[in-house]
Amino acid sequence: MVDAMEVEEPSNQAEEEADKHDADVIEDDDEEDVEDLLDWMDNAKVGNAVVLLQNVMESPKTGPRATQIKEKAVYELTRAYCSLKQYEAIVGFLETSTFFQKVTKAKCAKVVRQILDIVVNLAPTEYAMQREICQKIVLWCQREKRSFLRQRVEAKLASILFHQNLFGDALELIDRLLSELKKIDDKQLLVETHLMESKIHFGLRNVPKAKAALTASRTCANAIYVAPALQASIDTMSGTIHTEEGDYNTAHSYFLEAFEQLDQMNEQAQAVPCLKYMMLCRILDSLTKSLKLSAKGAIGADKNATLDVTTLLTSRQAVKYAGRDLEAMNAIAKAATTRSLVEYEAVLKQYDDKLQQDLLIKHHLHILQEQLLESNLIRIIEPYSCVELQHVADLMELDLRLVEKKLSQMILDGKFQGILDQGKGQLVVYEEGEKDGAMEKGLQVLEHMDDVVTTLFERSKALRTLMI
Repeated sequence: MVDAMEVEEPSNQAEEEADKHDADVIEDDDEEDVEDLLDWMDNAKVGNAVVLLQNVMESPKTGPRATQIKEKAVYELTRAYCSLKQYEAIVGFLETSTFFQKVTKAKCAKVVRQILDIVVNLAPTEYAMQREICQKIVLWCQREKRSFLRQRVEAKLASILFHQNLFGDALELIDRLLSELKKIDDKQLLVETHLMESKIHFGLRNVPKAKAALTASRTCANAIYVAPALQASIDTMSGTIHTEEGDYNTAHSYFLEAFEQLDQMNEQAQAVPCLKYMMLCRILDSLTKSLKLSAKGAIGADKNATLDVTTLLTSRQAVKYAGRDLEAMNAIAKAATTRSLVEYEAVLKQYDDKLQQDLLIKHHLHILQEQLLESNLIRIIEPYSCVELQHVADLMELDLRLVEKKLSQMILDGKFQGILDQGKGQLVVYEEGEKDGAMEKGLQVLEHMDDVVTTLFERSKALRTLMI
């Protein structure tokens, strides 16, 4: 009962104080005999690393210096198993090693989380393996009643499920985790969990709920100190939401904030996506102004407008982060400038690995492609009252069936007035007439009458219930 009620580690600060205390003790305790442990560690660098590191971990010595050496051996053993791709053995020594039973809960939580980070860094794309390891660690935490550590690992598991596109499972886990975290008011983990919830809802294309979760994450972040890397993730998600809403200038400012923080930390792998998002916002904003395109795809053609892509990058950014990622975005910008669908599709095929893997870029490039197609179709058919579909397809260098399908969709969406005469293979374009105001007002009256009748029916139903 005492063990069950024992207060678990509340924060990373406790872990840091524990490490500092261990370091101070080690400086004072120079007489502790750990020569055999140090010899095993040195020999492990030469060969037979797994066996020697296991000997270090299972040594009966429990002094502070020996504990520090064993902790280092745990990390090295994890790296050795990862290099051998023996990922199941990592969970095996977590469950069987006496080291984790002898150290404090704060130290144990720190070591287990560090092991998980090592595995993720050494095998970043092995999501199935990461998921299996996290699930086994969660089961171990439940047996050992390590609630704090279990919550941290479950947050990591939700992130892995998100990367596997298992949004339903991830959301179910997040909802259960949030109900626990709100009871103990763990602000740090609440910030990270709400942020992951926002990403999951965005992956499900539920922007209102993604925005609400992001607001909750920001609210919790205002009450605590947030690490620069986490703040950059929050800013990136904020920019993503604003991009989805069509507010490209605000989105660009958020991506810029995130990029500057990551650039200062020299995190190039995470800074490059932010730089690509900044370029995407510039392209979409310039195209919106030149073609008068809204986020929903409405068109008002301005034939003399040009797309300004000269300010996409500064010279310092272009030099430091030069590579295929930036080349891909520059190629997209040039294709959008010329409004050439053939060139645009060629760029998408050439840089498929850089443009189609990111959810935000893929979605908005598809919207951009549809907008360019509609803009070019409007520009071609504008002078005609009747035009052959084959002629339109030849001018645009596109397949006839694609052009026919898109024109029928534009007619149904009300982009222009006309009909498709499939027997003759022609498009008949009508001049836009004045809207019938009487019909629109009549429809509004009928809608209001429907609301009135529904309300009266509900009230009469309530009265009959009272009379009975």
